[in-house]
Amino acid sequence: MPALQVKDCPTEVYERLRACAARENRSISQQALTILEDYLGMRPAPARSDRRRRQTSIYEESCRRPDPSEGLIEKRRQLFEEIRKLPPLPESDQLPSSVELVRQSREEDAA
Repeated sequence: MPALQVKDCPTEVYERLRACAARENRSISQQALTILEDYLGMRPAPARSDRRRRQTSIYEESCRRPDPSEGLIEKRRQLFEEIRKLPPLPESDQLPSSVELVRQSREEDAA
């Protein structure tokens, strides 16, 4: 079986891995392998009772890798709030309606 060695592992990463391994009663190597298998989708999700689901949820919150989209979601929410505060665009009677624009486009495609 192949071996995997990680060089220059940051102390914070190692300490979090060690803490997760201790919570799961695993060695650091076993925990690292479990995390890699989970990340790569190689471990089937076991059927869990409600109690086990809650325990797993706590474990996943404390041991999960950070989601890079979390900051983006907050930025997007703030951007939409700013957009909602803007005054509405004035309507013009001179512009064609969307129905007319779609009809025109379909006629051009048919020709």
